[in-house]
Amino acid sequence: GRVVFAGPYQGYGLIVIVEHPGGWTSLITGLAELDVRVGQQLVTGAPLGSAGPGRPVLSLELRQNGQPVNPLDVVRG
Repeated sequence: GRVVFAGPYQGYGLIVIVEHPGGWTSLITGLAELDVRVGQQLVTGAPLGSAGPGRPVLSLELRQNGQPVNPLDVVRG
């Protein structure tokens, strides 16, 4: 996918938004450091950043064509 946003966002800490083929978008929130930049093409397994110390809370949101999708439904396939 391609990074379309990477930076701080209203109370979510640092976030990364990635556009994928097929109308998919992923949003990862709660990062303490970023290893990506806007416009960067990513490959599977590429690091996006790192979580902070202690018990950080990271979240993943998947969307297909703008509609939220439960990630567990995708991995259960």
